[in-house]
Amino acid sequence: MQKHMLITGASSGIGRALAILAEEHHVNLSLCGRNKNKLTQTLKELKQSSNTVADSFCITENSSFKRFLSKANAKHGDVDVLVNCAGLNNVRKQAQDLNIEEITSLMEVNFYAPIQCINSVLPQMLPRKSGTVINILSTVCLYSNPGIAAYTASKAALDSYTKVMRKELKDHEIKMLSVYPGGVDTQFRDESRSDYLSATEVAKAIFHQINTDDKTHIHELVIRPSCEENF
Repeated sequence: MQKHMLITGASSGIGRALAILAEEHHVNLSLCGRNKNKLTQTLKELKQSSNTVADSFCITENSSFKRFLSKANAKHGDVDVLVNCAGLNNVRKQAQDLNIEEITSLMEVNFYAPIQCINSVLPQMLPRKSGTVINILSTVCLYSNPGIAAYTASKAALDSYTKVMRKELKDHEIKMLSVYPGGVDTQFRDESRSDYLSATEVAKAIFHQINTDDKTHIHELVIRPSCEENF
């Protein structure tokens, strides 16, 4: 039976690359992203997009996600793999210059929304004692960089939450996988960096985490370009 993978943030970057790779492995896909035009481009790069459930909305709109999940379930059945890839890093200030509204906006996208997505799919996974949740975090959880305190805090919050959930769900055989990418050359950055990892290279590493034996639970993956020294 084909697995059903749901990817948030599939309109570009790692999410798009993972969708393309998953299709090559004959995975049933459900994709969402904030930008409709970019999500359409993702679908154009798939060979069998007609079999893909796709919708565009802001990931903070929990009611929209639940409607999307309902359509995805109707098409492909219960979700086997949830990938929380949607993220935002648009506040670059010294910590002392941040206001609570700016911090809250990143917490809503990078922390609260992924938790809501997880809580929406867990009722499908728990009765089966099977399922995988992959949270795309960042090496900012491991190494402090000036000027991105709000982004770092929001990713670190999800990191800590995931570690607790991993222990809580252990007896239910739900796998919680954390991915910490370093520099990745995507539209997430203001300038292109060819010496950084490509989204496809990160997607391949993530897919290795998914295709493991039932008893094998890879907790964390730190993946950096060889040029990076902030570790």
